[in-house]
Amino acid sequence: MSGFHSTLSRRDFMKGLGLAGAGIGVAGAVAPTFNDLDQLAATTTNKRHPWWVKENELNVLTSDIDWNVFAQLDKKTTGMPSPSAENEALRAERDKKFDLEGMTQKIPGRDVRCAALADMVTGLQTAAPWDGPSGIVPPQENGASAWQGTPEDNMTMLRAALHLAGAAQVGAMELTEKMLRNFDKGAVVFEDIAKGTVDAKKVYHIPQKAKYLLTYSIQQNYVQCIYQLREDPAYPGKLAMPMPLGRPAIHRAYGDGRYTEWQAMRFVKNLGYGAYKAGVTTNVSLGLFSGLGEQGRATYMMTPRSGLMTRITNYIITDLPLAPTNPIDFGGSKFCETCMRCAEKCPSDALGTQKEPTWDAGPGNKPGYKGWRVDWLKCREVGAPSRCGVCHTLCPFNHPNEGMIHPIVRSTAATTPIFNSFFATMDRTFAYAEPKSPEELEAWWTRDLENWRPDVTHGAGKFTW
Repeated sequence: MSGFHSTLSRRDFMKGLGLAGAGIGVAGAVAPTFNDLDQLAATTTNKRHPWWVKENELNVLTSDIDWNVFAQLDKKTTGMPSPSAENEALRAERDKKFDLEGMTQKIPGRDVRCAALADMVTGLQTAAPWDGPSGIVPPQENGASAWQGTPEDNMTMLRAALHLAGAAQVGAMELTEKMLRNFDKGAVVFEDIAKGTVDAKKVYHIPQKAKYLLTYSIQQNYVQCIYQLREDPAYPGKLAMPMPLGRPAIHRAYGDGRYTEWQAMRFVKNLGYGAYKAGVTTNVSLGLFSGLGEQGRATYMMTPRSGLMTRITNYIITDLPLAPTNPIDFGGSKFCETCMRCAEKCPSDALGTQKEPTWDAGPGNKPGYKGWRVDWLKCREVGAPSRCGVCHTLCPFNHPNEGMIHPIVRSTAATTPIFNSFFATMDRTFAYAEPKSPEELEAWWTRDLENWRPDVTHGAGKFTW
């Protein structure tokens, strides 16, 4: 077989397929050289990110940070805005009427089966205790030693373990003075104590030696998300309130996140180390600083492999030594400047359409960084986060890598952003993430379960990105 191996660059490979235009040629020119197609294909599933993702220095995001302003979140002054009691009542009545209409009129995507499906995956798992599951006997109490490894080896170990537990990506940061600004004000105190405690004022006291923070992301089901999209004359030019057939993608991701949380904390504690989760509300920034993704226009984290399909960025505070993972730049935030797919279809007009990120925070958003912001009051009035996922679903970076054109577009966007507007227009032209027809909504119930890969069954393989 060695006779079939030759030195092949990505640029030559793309040219051979007739796909190497100007932008793609640039992407290929800056790419590494591979000895055969197996090596080339394997680069999209490496330990952290594809080849075209750049790593920044620690603490340096693609979003500018003003460290004089970027501080711990004061929930008393920067809390999430809540609709008035009157608006809450109106929204509840509207949601009830919407669901009942679908069930009584047997509307595809909204009938009784769909409502039952949405509820089927709701409340699957309770959150783990803040200091991890109880009843675990650390190895030190059995006469053994705690696991000993280098910070780099420990990260490799955790990536392997948490991937099995359901995490899409894993990162870490050291809790320096700057990184502690991601915590809520007054929520956590680090002290010279052996084990963590919580006092009557709900202040969490954590051992001073726990100076590392492990991060991991939980991904939701992109294909199932598409089944929530619908049009309605009441929302001209927009997508409307989502259908319950797509809602399980959101609800299950929350359950998966807690399921993974239990496993991750058990694993760390069984290694002989502390595992704590407390004090962080703005968890998106944890993923940004630990290199899981960049901030997208929808405010949430977008990743190079799966766009806005991250439902949760979770974390564990621990004394297990971890090598910090650098923030990344894959051209995502830059792509958002011209794409605007999420903003143009948002049913609540909660996403801005400005060309560039802004320093203006607005209610419910943390100040101190130049980025994208959501009008949370408008967003919540439509039903976010559990009833609406339109913005998540429309991101062009969501598309799986089944067709070669998708990884080519990603790599070109990372190296030649001049083509971003063209790629966003083509995403609209090819009608990705469009509402399903009534026939397609009905066909979900009789889909070919042998070949329907978006259903991720534990132990039966994984839908790859």
